[in-house]
Amino acid sequence: MSKPVTSTVDLTVVPRRRADPSAPRSAPTRLAEAIRASYQGRMTQAEIAAALGVAQNTVSRWSTGDVEPRLDDIADLERVLGLPVGYILRSAGYVEDTLRPEDAVAADHRLDPARRELLLAAYRAALRQSRRSVS
Repeated sequence: MSKPVTSTVDLTVVPRRRADPSAPRSAPTRLAEAIRASYQGRMTQAEIAAALGVAQNTVSRWSTGDVEPRLDDIADLERVLGLPVGYILRSAGYVEDTLRPEDAVAADHRLDPARRELLLAAYRAALRQSRRSVS
């Protein structure tokens, strides 16, 4: 009969350091915050998971920054939430719009000239109103 083998393993638990609140946030943290902000008050994680066909734990891990979603997952999330394409990535600072809204409207070949001018006038009026409310 053989003797049982015993071994000693030293398990040392190292406490996690708290993040410095004054340090700039990392890109995954900003993405997680943007994902959380996009659905809070709209849908629950369980509802989003059901709509996307993923586990609720997956949505939770995206929201905490434990896992970064793939780009197609982000696009699907925006679709489920009714957000414009690229909204979450712009919110997280991953993407910056290079066109001014006026330029984007002016370049849209689907708009006839009258509709283009109407959209530009509405945009300019909204911009003036927002500047007044800030000052």
